[in-house]
Amino acid sequence: MENDNESTVQNVFEGNNPNISPSVEIHQAIVAQPIVVLNDIHSIELAAEIIVGENPNEIDDVISVASETSDNSAAASRVSSISRDTSPVPDEHDENYKTEETESNPKKRSRSESEYEEDGQICPICLDNWTNSGTHRICSLKCGHLFGHSCITRWLQSQSKKSCPTCKKKVLKTDIRYIYAKKLIAVDTSELDELKEKLDNVIEERNKIQLELSKYICREHAFNQEINSLKTQLATFKNNSMLVSTSTATSMKLTPHNTVKLYMEKSLDLCQFGGCRVFDTNPCLDIIMSTVKSPNNLFAGYGLKKISISQYKPLAFLPLHSGQIRDVSFQNVKILTVSIDKSFKITDSVSNSNICSLSQTMPLWSCCWDSSNNYNFYVGTQMGSVIKYDFRNLGQPLCVLEVPGDMSSVVSVAHIPNESQGLPRDGVISCKLNSLWFFENTPSGYIRHPIAIDGPFYSMKFDPLCRQIFVSSRPSQRNSNSRHTLANLQMVGDEVFTNLLYSFESYGMQKMLSRSCFIKNEDKYVAAYEESSKTINLWSINNGFKVSSVPVYDSILDINAVTTSINKFMIGLTEKKMLFFKFA
Repeated sequence: MENDNESTVQNVFEGNNPNISPSVEIHQAIVAQPIVVLNDIHSIELAAEIIVGENPNEIDDVISVASETSDNSAAASRVSSISRDTSPVPDEHDENYKTEETESNPKKRSRSESEYEEDGQICPICLDNWTNSGTHRICSLKCGHLFGHSCITRWLQSQSKKSCPTCKKKVLKTDIRYIYAKKLIAVDTSELDELKEKLDNVIEERNKIQLELSKYICREHAFNQEINSLKTQLATFKNNSMLVSTSTATSMKLTPHNTVKLYMEKSLDLCQFGGCRVFDTNPCLDIIMSTVKSPNNLFAGYGLKKISISQYKPLAFLPLHSGQIRDVSFQNVKILTVSIDKSFKITDSVSNSNICSLSQTMPLWSCCWDSSNNYNFYVGTQMGSVIKYDFRNLGQPLCVLEVPGDMSSVVSVAHIPNESQGLPRDGVISCKLNSLWFFENTPSGYIRHPIAIDGPFYSMKFDPLCRQIFVSSRPSQRNSNSRHTLANLQMVGDEVFTNLLYSFESYGMQKMLSRSCFIKNEDKYVAAYEESSKTINLWSINNGFKVSSVPVYDSILDINAVTTSINKFMIGLTEKKMLFFKFA
């Protein structure tokens, strides 16, 4: 019997089996699993899978090999089938064979492409289309993979460790969720999204390059302006060697006998939100009043912060205006404030109480007290007029001082007392953005006189002690640099003349309305902030020489001097801080 079984298998391999049609060509068989023959008297097991032929259409029958035993009545048989649509099993590491198989079998290649196209349209378990109703309706697990409901249910029931058939993540039967869609089509936008991301990166890079380019263009424009300014100044020096300017003063080396040294004594934070603009001092009360933005959310406006001079310490905050405060002015204990919210207020600086207030029809830019009458004060408007009031009767202004044809804002206003040298009568200086005027107070009313100083202007200060005015001007067509002019006024007959003492130049543009001031120490000085170099420059009134240059980090908006019984300070105000500079 053993010989008969062996001969049967040998006949199958040699193609001598009478049960196979002679027209069928038997090729060399590759056995996927080894054939095991047990020469036992009870049973013989023959297990083999024979894969034969390249053309599945030539094989129509199933070849079976059986073995029987003579001593045992029970028969054992093992059927080995020749599968359709198969080819000899190659080595899985043989790349050459894979290439030859793909090229020689286009039918298999097209089937793979078809299956790829059907991905997402059929159930990956049964490879059948899913439905939107019934037992095989489409559903998903929490991992997001889609299956037919009956298929995934059977799968989870058959698994001891329940997991997704696709990604093998742990799932539960309760994680099955129905997909309510009649037709589910997912558009592949991965390439489109990748292109969009690349496009966004290119656009962002282009914007950065354009921003850098604009910065360099602005720097080039500023350098060209500075070059033209230097050329103009050089030509002016060649034409007129007697011109008094800053370059003559600054070209001098500061010698020890004319140098003033200042060092920073204290930097005081006033408001982290900014909003500081101007301040005024009262050494007799040992306080400074500075404008700040309200730190309280309940009052979203502006007010005054009271500061102790001797202790460098904020004392209180006074909420006053809804808009930014443009100017403040002390008189004894009263302090006057004007704001762009079209109102002015007078406050008691000791009790922090409001004395009076009045709303106007236009924003207010500047203010000052009448040095001859403690009840009168002046406010400068945005439309170019100066209004005089008596705070005991605010119902009607005392007078309105205007310049026909010039409606530029009044940046500074100052009262000139009649005991001033060269002026027999008192009056008011109105410094506007485009012009500078002196209004003489006569018995018949105010008479205006133009002051012969070139504008446009951004600051003006009057010192009653030295009876001089210090005016700061921006660059113009005639003058390419910022200028600071020290002068006094004289009246000859009925005309007011300007006696120019010194003219100091500052290089570069002046965009901010920074205020200048007079300073008295051992000598008398004038101080102004130079925006291009970020320094506070001091010039001597006696000889016109520059005596000090103090570097500052932040832009200075207002400068003032304070003299106490102990120390003498120069104070600078930035948008958030107050800087105390002490004379060495």
